[in-house]
Amino acid sequence: MSEVGDEIMGKLLNIDSSVMRIMALLADLIILNTLFILTSLPLITIGASLCALQTSLQKILHQNRGSVIKNYFKSFSLNFRQATIFFIILSLLTFILFYDFRLVSYLPLLLSFLMRTAAFILCVFIALASVYGFSYIGRYKNSLKKTVYNILLLSIQNWFQSFFLLIFNGFIIYFSFTSPQALLTMIYFLTFGGFSVINLVNSIMIKQVFDRIERVTH
Repeated sequence: MSEVGDEIMGKLLNIDSSVMRIMALLADLIILNTLFILTSLPLITIGASLCALQTSLQKILHQNRGSVIKNYFKSFSLNFRQATIFFIILSLLTFILFYDFRLVSYLPLLLSFLMRTAAFILCVFIALASVYGFSYIGRYKNSLKKTVYNILLLSIQNWFQSFFLLIFNGFIIYFSFTSPQALLTMIYFLTFGGFSVINLVNSIMIKQVFDRIERVTH
């Protein structure tokens, strides 16, 4: 019995076993979540932190782990400028969108409809750019203008993944504000690994998009 038990334990603790892979992934997610929170504290660095988090997760999905800490800070420093500018632009557009929604109820019916339509289109653009943008910046080297254009193009061409990402992330935001208890639950979840888990789900879908692009271009 002891020999059988030792054999089972040996298989479980083998570095290539499913159990060890899951444990390694969980450890990486916790480390990345902690790094993301710490590097996002200045707020202005959130864009670079998102880029570093998603780029590190893409490396994990491509089984190119290396050191997650080293990968994170390498991406953070290399993409800091573009990711930060991109984040500031998205933040400004979000502020404009929020301001438009406050004004729209005071406008005449036709103008109100046009403004709501424009606001909805802008909202979808901001959502898709937020989901795809930081992974794209971390993976491809383009100008900011080219990056925005390519994000719009790939989000339309890969409509299924885009739709899933919109629904998935939209549900998380909606759930967070359904009640004070839901908000507290989400804060707890995000603090102890949630940022990494949510971005891992996003990265799995985004990886499908990037892999498809690279198969076509190569």
